Amino acid sequence: MKKLRRYLLIVLGIPLLGMAYCTSNFLTAESRVRNACERITPGMSRADLAQYARTHGLAPTPTIETGTSWMVETKTYGRYGCKVLLEAGLVKQADYHFAD
Repeated sequence: MKKLRRYLLIVLGIPLLGMAYCTSNFLTAESRVRNACERITPGMSRADLAQYARTHGLAPTPTIETGTSWMVETKTYGRYGCKVLLEAGLVKQADYHFAD
């Protein structure tokens, strides 16, 4: 009986934990990413932005000096992210973006 219980816990428990993890990531993503995007300040350098992106789970780090770059959250497979406008290697504007 103990072997059956252990087997059922493994067979049912691991997928349920995985589903709970993914669901919680998506349920809290909007507020988490919106907050992260609001903290990107105009005038921030690309190096500072790259460090900020690493600490907040955003990717990819912008490689362009001037133009629009998309930094998306890796936990949500790019569905939630920030649209970052760069000018001469400095952040000009950053906005929250949801890819529907």
